[in-house]
Amino acid sequence: MGKQPPGAENYQAPSNEWKWTVALFFATFLFGFNFIYVLFFSSTSEVLMAASFALAAAASFMYALAFASGSVSYYIGWPNMRDGYQKQIGVVAFWLSLAYSLTLLVLYPDVYYYGFFENFWSWDITLGLTAMLIFGAMTVINSKWVAPYFSWDIIKFVLGLGFVGYALLVIRAIFIEFDWWVYYLTTFEGDIPGRLVLSVVAFVVLVMRISVPIHKSLTTPKSTPQPAPARTGYISQK
Repeated sequence: MGKQPPGAENYQAPSNEWKWTVALFFATFLFGFNFIYVLFFSSTSEVLMAASFALAAAASFMYALAFASGSVSYYIGWPNMRDGYQKQIGVVAFWLSLAYSLTLLVLYPDVYYYGFFENFWSWDITLGLTAMLIFGAMTVINSKWVAPYFSWDIIKFVLGLGFVGYALLVIRAIFIEFDWWVYYLTTFEGDIPGRLVLSVVAFVVLVMRISVPIHKSLTTPKSTPQPAPARTGYISQK
């Protein structure tokens, strides 16, 4: 946007230790809040089930923070939104989603463990696994051990795939819980579908990301083409 808010010119990026501290704080808070809500204020009373949902919710909200920071930074011009904590929040989100995936092996072994290959081409596994591979690639290629071996163009391309992985999770949620969503939205009975809330948040984040290049194309002044020099009928000898 070009315009910086007051004080932005004096901005100094925080240390890596502080970035990781803030990312872990957000992860702990989100996990704890969702775990308590599911365990005590929903119809689920099983601890592992509540922990699984809390991990998924915390990871989804952390992805939302990481992916939305660039768009928010573009519109408000505050560098700390994008350059401060995006990487750390995204990495913690990946580990949370990986822990969530491990809980599925215990909760639904007939689908994700000994029935994995039988259900491999289901929307559930195909979309979820693809998203996890994308997030994993983002985490690895942006690490200090791997990044030096790749050009910035390649790293930027892989990081940009994160929005694709995020969208795949929304599509996966639709395939898994669509009937439940329709029932709840038409009756408003029972618990609010967790994936519905997370998908709405993800949809807002994706729309914000799409809006950035659109806004750029509409607001960037177009250069006026200069008229070609008139032909004189001869070739200069100078």
